[in-house]
Amino acid sequence: MATADNKTYIGLSFGTSNSVIAIINKENRAEVIANEDGEHKTPSYIAFSGEEEYHGSQAKHQFVRNAQNTILGFRDLLGKAFSDAPVSAEGAKIVNQDGTAVYEVTTVNEEGEESTLRLSAHDATVRYLVRLRTSAEDYLGHKITGAVLAVPVWFTEQQKESVRAACTAAELPVLQLISEPAAAALMYGLGADASHDDAKDALALVVDVGGAGADVSLVAVHGGLFTVVGSKHTADVSGSTLDDVLVKHFAGEFKKQTGIDVLDGKHARSVRKLTEAAEITKRTLSAATTAPCAVESLADGMDFNGTINRTRFDILAGRVYNPLLDAVRDVVAEAGYTPAQVSQVVFCGGAARIRKLQSKVALLFPETTEIREEVGELDEVIAAGCAEQAALIAQGVIEVDAKEAAVPVLAKPIGLQLSADELIAVLQKDTPLPASRTVKVALPAGEKRAYLAVAEGEPVAPKDEDEEDEESEEEKKAQPLYRPSKLLAEMVLELEAADADTRVEVKFFVGTDRKLTVVATEPKSGKSIQAEIPQN
Repeated sequence: MATADNKTYIGLSFGTSNSVIAIINKENRAEVIANEDGEHKTPSYIAFSGEEEYHGSQAKHQFVRNAQNTILGFRDLLGKAFSDAPVSAEGAKIVNQDGTAVYEVTTVNEEGEESTLRLSAHDATVRYLVRLRTSAEDYLGHKITGAVLAVPVWFTEQQKESVRAACTAAELPVLQLISEPAAAALMYGLGADASHDDAKDALALVVDVGGAGADVSLVAVHGGLFTVVGSKHTADVSGSTLDDVLVKHFAGEFKKQTGIDVLDGKHARSVRKLTEAAEITKRTLSAATTAPCAVESLADGMDFNGTINRTRFDILAGRVYNPLLDAVRDVVAEAGYTPAQVSQVVFCGGAARIRKLQSKVALLFPETTEIREEVGELDEVIAAGCAEQAALIAQGVIEVDAKEAAVPVLAKPIGLQLSADELIAVLQKDTPLPASRTVKVALPAGEKRAYLAVAEGEPVAPKDEDEEDEESEEEKKAQPLYRPSKLLAEMVLELEAADADTRVEVKFFVGTDRKLTVVATEPKSGKSIQAEIPQN
């Protein structure tokens, strides 16, 4: 686990549908821990039945037969007014209380008397976080010193403050809130080997498909720092929408077998039972080619047993993926990049394990883009990334900061102009400032002058499919990613005749004032030249 001076830190993914707790184990690897039910995922549900209050899986099971007293979706209501609450939310009724959305449930006291209990999203979150904290402390055997929590990239500052307030009330000490795509990037090890001048830059697309929606985020990795440069959220693609595909299919099968239409609006409990079974079928299909679906007494005392293969499911779900694919295209384009400039695509979220979904996303990118999903259970990625961040805090690698600070970034790529049509980017767009990079330039044998043209760049627009078909594989690979858009400086370094080992080291530095300094040095002779360019 993440420890320092006998302090224990954890990582927590607090999700709309499920939450996951992770630690750094003795082998210094992120490990998801089990709750009191022995499960790695804790459904984000709270339910009341008589005198009892249920959390997690037990509360989710209550939803089937006791939906009116089951609270769900409370995370996304944090920091919002009643006017922002969903109009037709599932579960407990949401009512207006002085402009605040509150859940209304019925409870029973020891004397058997019924009463109405009203809980705001804050109240529900506090109760739920207390249970998560207790689960973690029971597993660890002692109290938690601090936690790193992931929040959606689209959360407003007010929503983040609401999360912090709920954590405080639940006695869960927050070290830091980090965005979900940054947590995923950490778990995938993006930027892990980055160090100063030798830092390896990356532009990664994080595709997070959870139970209630999908988030597509473009993350620039520079010098070990993560900057989310674009993000899109869609509720049209999620684990729930994929469950619905299976529900409709199996409901049709059940109607053929029995003549009973459970989707006629009169069988709400039957639909909830079928949805619960379909969710299990969906998870099975991610690993097997065929999966069963069984529901005892689905409707009117009639049982249901069915099966579906992965090919059939892929056909049925084909159109469901379109909003996700649109979001991927939009995020890349609106951030000012092309698909060829995205170095990696990484997946997280339980529904992202579906192979067809991954392959459809992969088809939007060239072969040079690495497609990754190898980190383990995809619904555990974000929690594990939070644990990785907690470990860095525990080790003193990074300072504890409860809030994410805004960091200035480079507006355009800067590098060496090779020709009128090609630029090698040394400092990428969206690099956090200050930033420094060094490249080495070889010279032809006998050359006595090193000419360097420093320029800003812009992405080279991808060619249309007809043009691509006419090109050879060599031509496709040779296509530059950037072209010069503005010449910033021309530098000439006078040298002795170059030999095969001669290299000119060119260092680029941009400060927070956005002033660019370029220093070209030939180490053997010690000769050097410098240019300073003020940036707009």
